[in-house]
Amino acid sequence: MVRHLSAREILAVLAIVVLTGAGSALLPRALPMVQAAENWLADFRFASLSAPEPQNDQIVIVAITEDTLATLPYRSPIDREFLAKLLSSLEAAKPRAIGLDILFDQPTQPAKDAALRRRLLASTVPIVLATAATNSDLTERQAAYLKLFTDGLDVGPVNLVKDRADGTVRWIFAGETVDGQWKPGFVGALAGAIGLAAPRQDPPLAYRGRPGKGESAFRIYPAHTAGFLPKKWFAGKIILIGAVLPRGDRHRTPYAAVEGARAGALPGVLIHAHALAQLLDGREPPKLGTSAEAALILLLAAAGMLFAAIDIPLALKSGGFLIAIVLYWVGGFALYGYGGMMIPLLTPSFGFAASSGVGIAYLGRRDRKQKKFIRQAFSRYVSPGIVDQLVADPTQLNVGGERRELTYLFTDLANFTSLTEKTEPAVLVPLLNEYLSEMCRILFKHGATIDKIVGDAVVGFFNAPVDQEDHPARAVAAALEMDGFGQAFIVKQAELGLKLGITRIGVHSGVAVIGNFGGETFFDYTAHGDMVNTAARLESVNKHLGTRVCISGVTAARCPGMAFRPVGELVLKGKSVGIEVFEPLADGWADSPAAAAYSDAFEKMQRHDPGAGEAFREVIRINPDDGLARFHLGRLEGGETGAKIVMGEK
Repeated sequence: MVRHLSAREILAVLAIVVLTGAGSALLPRALPMVQAAENWLADFRFASLSAPEPQNDQIVIVAITEDTLATLPYRSPIDREFLAKLLSSLEAAKPRAIGLDILFDQPTQPAKDAALRRRLLASTVPIVLATAATNSDLTERQAAYLKLFTDGLDVGPVNLVKDRADGTVRWIFAGETVDGQWKPGFVGALAGAIGLAAPRQDPPLAYRGRPGKGESAFRIYPAHTAGFLPKKWFAGKIILIGAVLPRGDRHRTPYAAVEGARAGALPGVLIHAHALAQLLDGREPPKLGTSAEAALILLLAAAGMLFAAIDIPLALKSGGFLIAIVLYWVGGFALYGYGGMMIPLLTPSFGFAASSGVGIAYLGRRDRKQKKFIRQAFSRYVSPGIVDQLVADPTQLNVGGERRELTYLFTDLANFTSLTEKTEPAVLVPLLNEYLSEMCRILFKHGATIDKIVGDAVVGFFNAPVDQEDHPARAVAAALEMDGFGQAFIVKQAELGLKLGITRIGVHSGVAVIGNFGGETFFDYTAHGDMVNTAARLESVNKHLGTRVCISGVTAARCPGMAFRPVGELVLKGKSVGIEVFEPLADGWADSPAAAAYSDAFEKMQRHDPGAGEAFREVIRINPDDGLARFHLGRLEGGETGAKIVMGEK
């Protein structure tokens, strides 16, 4: 059951949702460890759940490996005569473009340097050379030589954009503005060389899935073998030349979440290949955009507040909280595994937890204040006259418990539950307060102590905590006045467009145990015993009998001067012995023709006279609204006889 909130409380709840959601969304910026954890969760899903993809058929890696270096006169810089011959061999295969992920920032042998530069300038295939961004850590001498060597050639900075939280390469370096002119990055320059639009902002890098565990997403051929391989393997391909070595130029990728830091680090040239493949395929990263992530976090924060508003025990709420978080995480993994969509897990969970926690604290404080108000309000439901007597003589109150003769009165407003479902709280609450206030006033007027109010039902008793010798008569008088008020209240509300049910009342006298049954921490002065249950059953049977007020024979016998008509001997559900029940008659009804006709019909029914049915038809002719007469006529027409009525329902 969700708590009902006022307009002001709804605004406070909405503010909590917005603030906790915004705080959760900003948490990764304030705490890099949170961002690192969120990244790891996304990387783990990518590395473990990504569907296998065939090797890319547009990009080929020509790798300078340890075996390649073993064939060269020195390891570094890479022999430029070797590179010139490699380019000549690859150019003969007619590739689409070539990217050299090698930084030419220092001279080697002049003749070899010159030969490589001539080869580059004379190439009939688009070639893009690696260069350094303006914020690189090259010395002035290195920067000057790099500029001189690449003069007149297409270049692009080979920078890799890494996440500050964990060092993983997560974006494609788009480029930079130099002397007022935009210079695309290495991947963007290659894209431009083959006619694709280069990005102007660093887009998130969408890595390709691998064909299988431990396999590369791209075909890789050792550079020293390229001249011997079939030319068709390179024809029409984009060739990336770079170092693929166990150490050096290796960078952390999402694969590290599953494979470990070493195995999950890829050479720079392979990362450029992933970036270029993304541009070629038009691939979008599987993550939500910023706005969608913010909306998801806000949604989880709202769910957390809704969870807090559910009125269930704290233990159940704690278990439900954990289940909700687990289900969300399982859903996040399933959403990527089956749908390819990556959603954040930590920050929405923080939003859910924060909103739920703050909501529980706020609503708990609100509930405590509300309960305090209710206790103070319900303390007024004790007859002022009785309170005055107790103040004057406190010894009259025996809260320790005693057997005492009491008269109990139960009331209930018919069909009120259905009314609550159809009526706005702004209308329902004042209506119920007006009804209960008058019902309690009538009970106080006749000297009752109110036992409890449950929804629309009021329960009161007489002859406790102080003695009232005439308690049965007090109870019947209160019942008649309540019945009159109930009927008038129906008419009043009908004029306002509200259809209320009748007020049903049951009264019975007997001995019960009364005292404080709430212990030291909760004062609940009430009674327990079979007579209390009987009074409650008498209220309930009105709906079957067609009456509004049922008085037990025990009570009616002690009300001299009051008029009643017999209902019959009722065997209440769950009982084996019957109880005489009467309906009280308001002033003027005892001498009416309808009352005389009913008395005649009831006597005939008691005698099992066959004419009883016709007699009850005469009662109904005189008073068509006589529900009790219709009840008896129905019994007789159904084959029953006599005045003993066995109730099959409560």
